[in-house]
Amino acid sequence: MIGDKFGDRAIAKLAESINRHLPEKRHSLKAMLEAENPSFKARDGIEYDVERKELEFIAEHVDEDRRDRFSIPIILEMTSLGDEYVVYVRDRLHAEFLKKAFGFDRFVNGVMMLYAYEMQRVRRRLRTASQVMFRV
Repeated sequence: MIGDKFGDRAIAKLAESINRHLPEKRHSLKAMLEAENPSFKARDGIEYDVERKELEFIAEHVDEDRRDRFSIPIILEMTSLGDEYVVYVRDRLHAEFLKKAFGFDRFVNGVMMLYAYEMQRVRRRLRTASQVMFRV
């Protein structure tokens, strides 16, 4: 029993360490488009720049009245499911964007699910405007 609790704590610490690149606070697409130098600060204290061309690509697929609620970066939650890795997109606006921009349309219990090879398409196009979160 003690070993199990220690194992769970160790795994939680590992996940926290792996995900230090995630933002402390996310900003809206609208605010990022208006910023002179769009960026966000990560939990590790590093400031990450977001390329304007990526923000403009996102804006092409997000209605103007939703841009103040669309948060940047887009979080892609990677986890293992059996023998393969899958990616969940839990934010509804992010899922709607990915459906419009990339044609993904796989939902499980209301959450978008991508396979790892599909995530690669997103990361290539949105290298600075998306972040991968690792779930263990």
